[in-house]
Amino acid sequence: MKTDNRTSSSASKLVLNRRSLLKGAAGLAAFATPFGSMIAGRGGARAAGGKVVVGMAWPGMQDAVWSTSKQLLEELAAKSNPPIELVFTAADMDVAKQASDVKDLISRKVDVILVFPIDSKAISSSVRDAHEAKIPVMSFLRQVHQEAKYQADVFVGIDAKWQQYSSAKSVFERMKKANVPIKGILWVSGDLRDENSRLRGVGLQEAAAEVGAKVLQDLPANWDPQQAAAVLAPALKAYPDANVLAIASDVMMSGVQQVLQDADKWYPNTDPKHLYFSSVDVFAIGIDLLRKKYLDADTLFDVKGMCQKAIEIMPKLAAGEKFDKDIMIQGPVYTPENVDDAALQGQLWQK
Repeated sequence: MKTDNRTSSSASKLVLNRRSLLKGAAGLAAFATPFGSMIAGRGGARAAGGKVVVGMAWPGMQDAVWSTSKQLLEELAAKSNPPIELVFTAADMDVAKQASDVKDLISRKVDVILVFPIDSKAISSSVRDAHEAKIPVMSFLRQVHQEAKYQADVFVGIDAKWQQYSSAKSVFERMKKANVPIKGILWVSGDLRDENSRLRGVGLQEAAAEVGAKVLQDLPANWDPQQAAAVLAPALKAYPDANVLAIASDVMMSGVQQVLQDADKWYPNTDPKHLYFSSVDVFAIGIDLLRKKYLDADTLFDVKGMCQKAIEIMPKLAAGEKFDKDIMIQGPVYTPENVDDAALQGQLWQK
């Protein structure tokens, strides 16, 4: 990631990054197939312009981002031209069920399969199955693991590495301005199977390396507030001098807050006892804590922008267009100083 792309802004950036792993010569031909070409779809070749049927292999509905994304996709599909019909399945966080859902969508001969992977490696076999049926695959919100053998035709989603990088960088800049040395970073990560969590960890490590700081411990919490509390409490005791906390999503915030209160480390940034704190996604709880100055930086998960791009690309995939670049959206960084900016408020999907 180039340094000149790593800046906060009042609007999300759309970044087209070259895919790190392309399979075969077809993957190297960027946009080689015209929009009007045909692929095998529902029972045979289908020209662009007709109704596009997209099968959605969703992990579940447990998370606000997931449910909101589904809702926005449905709203945008209802207004799209050409028309888009979404066929929804949810696996309730069961990897085997998600693989079965993809097989069912293939049997229904949909035009495109959208996979939102539970397991970023395991989903590769489902991508293979779809490709064998000549159905293009969009990976949405979570990427297929970069080392997986079978890759989706395109990824549309948030730039997860940028999220954590930009949030942490904002905190480190704040500390430098206040002449506060970084004594160590504790990292509460998400699900080890989740490529977003892995990439956020990479982003944090990159930001830390730039300032010579060290991530003392990676604390996987499976996106669960209670698990976050359980892993963070002993880490605070093991590293009493750590003065930076980074978490992989606001979804774990309630558990983290309780542990910090219990450890006497819950103070706003106006207090000398403040523990510097970065997060990502910008849920309602993150907005509240930014306003109260407990949270120092939070990078947006731009659900609106992500869903708009997915709907835009679905007919192109169905028509046979090839992509050698992923569609990765960089959200802005929210801080206590800019949290109520009108433009930033307009980008929020949860308030």
